[in-house]
Amino acid sequence: MSELILGPIVGGLSSSGANLWGRASAPGVLHAWLGQQPDLSDARLVATSLPLAAQDGFAGVAPLSNLLPDTRYYYALSLEEVPPDPTRGPYSGFTTFPASDDPYSFNFAMGSCFRPATAESGQIFSAIDQQRLKDNLCFILLTGDQIYADAYQYNGLGKIACTLDEYRKVYEYTWSRPPFRKLLFNLPAFMTLDDHEVDDDWTWTDSSRTSARIPIWDRVERYLKGRPLEERRLSTSRVQAALQAYWEHQGMHSPHFVNPLRLNAMGQYGLSPDDPGSLAYTFTFGAAAFFVLDTRSMRVKSRRGKTMLGEGQWRALETWLLTVKDRFPVKFLITSCALLFQMWADFPRDRWTGFPEERSRLLNFIASNGIEGIYLLAGDLHSAHAISAELEGPLGKPVPLWEFCATPFDQAPNTLSRSTYWPIRKKPLLTEVLHFVAQQNNYGMVRVSFDASGKPAVHYEVYGENGDLLAKVG
Repeated sequence: MSELILGPIVGGLSSSGANLWGRASAPGVLHAWLGQQPDLSDARLVATSLPLAAQDGFAGVAPLSNLLPDTRYYYALSLEEVPPDPTRGPYSGFTTFPASDDPYSFNFAMGSCFRPATAESGQIFSAIDQQRLKDNLCFILLTGDQIYADAYQYNGLGKIACTLDEYRKVYEYTWSRPPFRKLLFNLPAFMTLDDHEVDDDWTWTDSSRTSARIPIWDRVERYLKGRPLEERRLSTSRVQAALQAYWEHQGMHSPHFVNPLRLNAMGQYGLSPDDPGSLAYTFTFGAAAFFVLDTRSMRVKSRRGKTMLGEGQWRALETWLLTVKDRFPVKFLITSCALLFQMWADFPRDRWTGFPEERSRLLNFIASNGIEGIYLLAGDLHSAHAISAELEGPLGKPVPLWEFCATPFDQAPNTLSRSTYWPIRKKPLLTEVLHFVAQQNNYGMVRVSFDASGKPAVHYEVYGENGDLLAKVG
């Protein structure tokens, strides 16, 4: 008999819909029940998934539509066409987003890098769950490294994931932690990938995406530790397997991608050289607009050139920036790796530091078009920070820019980040101020508010594993 082994997760939330996601142990169909009473005594069967199939790891979504904006709903996701039992309530719920782009105040959480060290790992998610109740969090942004497929000591396999089945098992091992699963049952989530969903600091070596690699120090270390050849090289088939597992667990319940990657005959990402697609997507909440970057699947480092985003994603990003410039006073640009926080000791140059031309392209585009109200939201660094900056805008008018970073949920903190920080001293940057660095496991909370005239204020706070306030700005 099939049972739900992961989920449910509320993804792709908007003013009128959501994607209820789950992964089962065998074939079946997901049934989504919805009501407005906490015990679901008024539950209605509102959606079902496509038949869950082995080719997608028995993962699927029940897409909800025609919901009312700014409305509280309670839900149940099951594999049976039987209404939920009201005596087992109260059930979890979510609140749909506002219908218009009018100024609404709201709070959300963010963070990245979850590598459970023990069976008891993940207690930080219990702290976020308490924060959800205290501060009415609307959703959480998970900005990358939701699994560590390459960390064989911690991924439940005892080896580095190399096949689709192994990547799926890492998701099952990591996401089955009770605090993590409970949080995502209660709090809608938006996700994007970083490197460890595939392998450490991986990149394509040619623009045709026919060859990929991991850094030489990883290859040497794995050789010295006697790891097999398949774990020391990154074949195209392994990348496809990892991205398929990403789709099944993270991409499937996201909002629509702005320019989706094409699928091959096997239903996997084809990664053809002429494909301009990416895993980037957008969404809005009232007067705030979000663009979630894909900094990984299009990343190329070769002798002929390098790119982090790929030209197709660049076109979508620049179009979006101009579209939201005047309509949305608050704009969030989600990047799995930090852009403003530069470190002189970043020898892998795996962040925007390693792509200075593209970093300049983005900063110059924001500056030359005078696009104000942008906040970069980042992860990856294994320490949290807040940076404010000013860019040289049209006619010399300064354009403010902020970067907030929260990471890691559960990992080895980066104790060198503060001492190796090196501000960018290059136009169009006029000033850059580091407000704080927090060097322990943490998560972030962003508060967006508006005064009577509609002027926004954005505040950022960082909390530790026990929910204690570590730093704040704004």
